[in-house]
Amino acid sequence: MSLYTQLLNIVKEINEIIRSRRSIFPKEFTGKILDDGIIDNLLLNANYAPNHKSNYPWRFVVIKDLALNNWLDKAAELYRVSTHQDKFKQDKFDKILAYKHQISHSIAIVLHRDSLDSTIEREDICAVACGVQNMYLTLSVYPNVGGYWSTGLGTYDSLMHEFLHLEENESLMGYFVVGHVELKRTDGHKRDFNKFVRHL
Repeated sequence: MSLYTQLLNIVKEINEIIRSRRSIFPKEFTGKILDDGIIDNLLLNANYAPNHKSNYPWRFVVIKDLALNNWLDKAAELYRVSTHQDKFKQDKFDKILAYKHQISHSIAIVLHRDSLDSTIEREDICAVACGVQNMYLTLSVYPNVGGYWSTGLGTYDSLMHEFLHLEENESLMGYFVVGHVELKRTDGHKRDFNKFVRHL
């Protein structure tokens, strides 16, 4: 096999990994606890995301075991106290608590801003998002591990920021929620990319 053919096959594999990436939700998780080495691999690859001035604007907080239960208790309580009585849904409250028996690990995604503001915030946000995409793509090597980026569960509540012990120059951008699945979905219905492209 020629070098060109080998490279072409690699490109095809990369295309397949990107195009088959899917968000897998807690309702699809089995509750089996994953090996910490999987989480470490996700975080290692997240750390290879591009970032302006090599400032590493991400911080990750791994939530597991008893801390996971405490986090979900906090998220459920925040939903209860912050939701008007007319809009409160008991099934949603119960669903948050049920995650204790579904989710293996949760990774809080934190934007860490340089105290000197030497970089542009928008660029730092993009860098963190690239890190999350790296975690998504890393999941492709694990046929029975799924995850998704959640911006619920108290993401925008200051009390959750306190619970996670975030610093003044840090903000929570959600969680990368991970769990074991029996069969991971890879099918999808993406719209034609040409609908979102203009040529000058």
